[in-house]
Amino acid sequence: MTPLTWLLIPLATLFMASVWGVLAGRPRRADDVAGVERYDRFRAALARAAS
Repeated sequence: MTPLTWLLIPLATLFMASVWGVLAGRPRRADDVAGVERYDRFRAALARAAS
């Protein structure tokens, strides 16, 4: 059983690295402008609520 445990450690590491690689390499949405506009609207709403 002990040799199987030692074999499981690198296999689990390989699996986790593969998952991380897929997630890190996925395409990102390029909606930075929309995010900034939403933040500006949020700030304006808070300014109106505080007044």
